[in-house]
Amino acid sequence: MTTVIYGNGAMARVLFSYARHSLQIAGFTVDDAFCAADRFCGLPLVPFSNVEARFDPAHYDMIMAVGFIDMNLLRERKFQEAVSRGYRFASYIHSSVIIHDDVTICDNTIILDHVSIHPGCRIGRSTFISSNVNIGHDCEIGDGNWINSGVAIAGGCRIGRCSVFGVNASVAHAIHVGERNFIAANTLINRPTKDDEVHLSHAGTLFRLRSQQFLSFSRMNG
Repeated sequence: MTTVIYGNGAMARVLFSYARHSLQIAGFTVDDAFCAADRFCGLPLVPFSNVEARFDPAHYDMIMAVGFIDMNLLRERKFQEAVSRGYRFASYIHSSVIIHDDVTICDNTIILDHVSIHPGCRIGRSTFISSNVNIGHDCEIGDGNWINSGVAIAGGCRIGRCSVFGVNASVAHAIHVGERNFIAANTLINRPTKDDEVHLSHAGTLFRLRSQQFLSFSRMNG
């Protein structure tokens, strides 16, 4: 079936760049207020209010290319609106993704390159997983999560719906992460979290020496 992408921002452009090699993309749709042009990435861009007239749900499915706006809840709302209009949903999974035995991946999921999903996992619908992510065995990833590049989730974890994981964040073994958590870049979660929490790690420390002085001082010139 031919696919329509909801979105006309950076996420839609990234998804199109990946998915056009394996999915037949017919065009894009977005809320009327954001339809400043009638084409995006060289394909038709149709107001969402009139999308059924151009892309009949009997012949086209849809995929949501929406970021983690409002803790992923915007993507969930648009998903529900499209469901009410009769659309079915595609998923995009890059050919380099390693999916082991007994793994379930639900609709409207985007998984970019070089991701490993170990046996016994379930990936909820409308979840975005960026490049170079590792998900350990028997994990349950709830609906609507956003998992950025380099994230590592150890085995046996349960991730609540609509959480956001920054670049290189990690979750220790068998941890339960609540719903709508914001886990910042490079942050380790090693104990259970409650709903609506924010976890931040310390940023890198500015050292007193300039870079060439530091290399000379530390004898790290190779």
